Amino acid sequence: MESRSSDPRRPIDDFRPRWSGFAAFFRDRTDLDAPYLTELHHARGTRRAWTVGQWRSRVEATAAWLCGQGIGRGDAVATLAGNTAEALAVAYGCWLIGACCVPLNAQEAADRQVFVLRDSAARALVHAPEHADRATTLAKATGLPLHHTAELPAESATAVEDPAVGLDVAALRLYTSGTTGEPKGIITTVGNVLTDLDALASIFGWDSDTRVYTVLPVHHANALVISSLLPWHTGASTVLTDRFRTEHFWADVAAERATTASLVPTLLEFLLAADGEAPECFAEVLCGAGPLLVETALDFEKRFAVPIRHIYGLSETTCVASAMPALPDEQRRHWHADFGFPSIGSALPHAQMAVLHPVTGEEMSAAVRGELAVCGAIIMREYAGRPEATAEAFRGGWFHTGDEGFWRPGPDGRPVFFITGRMKELIIRGGHNISPFEIDEVLRTHPRVAFALAVPFEHRVYGDEIAAYVVTDGPLTEQEVLDHCAARLDFAHQPKVVIFGDDVPYTATGKAKRLELKNRLATELAAYRDAGFRRPKVAPEEQP
Repeated sequence: MESRSSDPRRPIDDFRPRWSGFAAFFRDRTDLDAPYLTELHHARGTRRAWTVGQWRSRVEATAAWLCGQGIGRGDAVATLAGNTAEALAVAYGCWLIGACCVPLNAQEAADRQVFVLRDSAARALVHAPEHADRATTLAKATGLPLHHTAELPAESATAVEDPAVGLDVAALRLYTSGTTGEPKGIITTVGNVLTDLDALASIFGWDSDTRVYTVLPVHHANALVISSLLPWHTGASTVLTDRFRTEHFWADVAAERATTASLVPTLLEFLLAADGEAPECFAEVLCGAGPLLVETALDFEKRFAVPIRHIYGLSETTCVASAMPALPDEQRRHWHADFGFPSIGSALPHAQMAVLHPVTGEEMSAAVRGELAVCGAIIMREYAGRPEATAEAFRGGWFHTGDEGFWRPGPDGRPVFFITGRMKELIIRGGHNISPFEIDEVLRTHPRVAFALAVPFEHRVYGDEIAAYVVTDGPLTEQEVLDHCAARLDFAHQPKVVIFGDDVPYTATGKAKRLELKNRLATELAAYRDAGFRRPKVAPEEQP
């Protein structure tokens, strides 16, 4: 096979964004009286709304405020603001002046947040009132200046005079889950974002009648790109909620006349388990960020008469790399169900995908499993400060996703892709990436544990759930192991099942063979696929 030595970030077609930078893109929308953003904050009991013109004014004011705090081009600004209009305003304001936004996940441990703030060299931290205590802790650890969201200006009569230009400007710095070693900062550029937006617009066909219901967290690329920026780009509008609540979902969709939402498979399961009906206005679900089971897709479509469009991507691919096209019901269900795994569709415009042999890098033929790989102008610029990690991910002219899959010829002759699992060892529970190594470490702090590994297993609701494989060094019960973990990990990260064994599965180089262990235990763990696990009575200790 001829070696691919080209850059996986290279454009694969003649598309180039027509704007000189984010500011030109942002100011290109001129239907000033049209609705853009509605914020529903159920915890506060508030509803706020902005037209296009009002949102433009607010973002311009936020950009000017950032400049007044000494933030300039190339600087990083962190946010700990949840799903609020202020979180979006800071992000858009950063991009307007050429700064990079570093959104923090409020659910993560303080030590990881401190690492992100230090690694990104953030110049400031903007926080919502709900996170004031954690923000104070982070400021003490890092010396960062704190800014409350109440400081942000509401509007501005004038635009920023010197907006940033350029497509290679760093826009987002998101962090991996750190499966091995420390988390890596993913640098996504303005050009990456605008390219992915153009591709998504051509696939989804959104217009001014489209209204997106946003429940995924805006510290994630999905909510930022699909549910926030894409509506701006296509003339649509978006409804931002503070978090997903099963009991409010369909009522909010009906009241706000939402037409679509981007969800993870776990949320589909929650909706299936609850009462409720989809209103006629709701036309489609986009689903990604986790393993979608065939039966979940089929059950949801049958129950609610709403089609599911499966999408696939990583933060390293900006957001979405492939998506199912809009298909007639029978054809869509064929790609959902007839191959054992729901299809993730074909590569988006401006991107290419392939299935590679995990050792040789050779492109695999139809139906043969290998590693999913992507190239095109949606690929991140780099892992910040990690040239070796970047080179490893970019080897052979492809970005290597670490996910296993295969392809088959589609109706139009283009490859249609399927994802079958993860070659990397991340656990994806409810759409959230969990590093198994942090669980391993907690398990091994028990004085009667000689060896332990966190092992994912298939779960109907969460996609992945967590088991612990334990080799003991003395008398030990399953409940003792579970209680030990419950005192040190939050519920999402806790093992729910313990399996005891006698052997330690290692490779010749001394690495634990987690995936082999997962396959070996699959039959035994299949008994827990539909189990409902309750939170233990033991309260987790305060995170450091």
